[in-house]
Amino acid sequence: MFSPVIIIPCYNHADAFERFAKKIAKVGIPTIVVDDGSAAHQSESLQKICSCHGFQYIRNKKNGGKGRAMKIGFNIARDMGFTHGLQIDADGQHDAGDIAKFIKLSEKYPKCLIVGNPVYDETAPRARRIGRRITDFWVAIETLNVHMPDAMCGLRVYPLDITCRVMRHLHFYRMGFDIEVLVKLYWAGVRIITQQTRVIYPPNGTSNFKMLRDNVYISLLHTYLCAIMPIGMCKRMIFNGKRN
Repeated sequence: MFSPVIIIPCYNHADAFERFAKKIAKVGIPTIVVDDGSAAHQSESLQKICSCHGFQYIRNKKNGGKGRAMKIGFNIARDMGFTHGLQIDADGQHDAGDIAKFIKLSEKYPKCLIVGNPVYDETAPRARRIGRRITDFWVAIETLNVHMPDAMCGLRVYPLDITCRVMRHLHFYRMGFDIEVLVKLYWAGVRIITQQTRVIYPPNGTSNFKMLRDNVYISLLHTYLCAIMPIGMCKRMIFNGKRN
């Protein structure tokens, strides 16, 4: 049985999400919005938006980072009987029109992680592009695979059972979440399939990314992943051996 749900983490992006929510609602897939400790007025707006579109609203009282919001969403979705969770950010950077493509690909390959391969336009900041290239370099080392997808794209479809198990062993729940969960799912033997998707940076958009703090945080994540890479790759060899 294939039963997908959309899971959207949101931290102080109610204004952007209000415009984006209409596009999500048109997809016609059950949707869970996890409010990751937004300010009171933002939370109030999010609840109204969710009520208007029939989304399930979950509030994490204290901001714990995107990873903790997704962990809450994953576990709730699995307990509700959903088999796959499509992650999409609330700030409108991703093309909601691509959701159907991601879901169709996930249904065809239900044991795989479907990851967005971003296509940027002129709105993408140069610093972000460079940062992603650096992360891609380190992920290739951490997985011994030069063909790994963009590790920071936030549009993905996760098989929930294996993802919930891997989430128990994550340590970086903020800006490093997308990277760590991708690498550890790969180590757990999960096959990764990519799907092209357009990524834009809306005018007057706000970002939760803090240049100095989060770059240091991501650097610490890569140091940690490189240190345990031999163990992770051994696990992948074991998982692949059992399948064969």
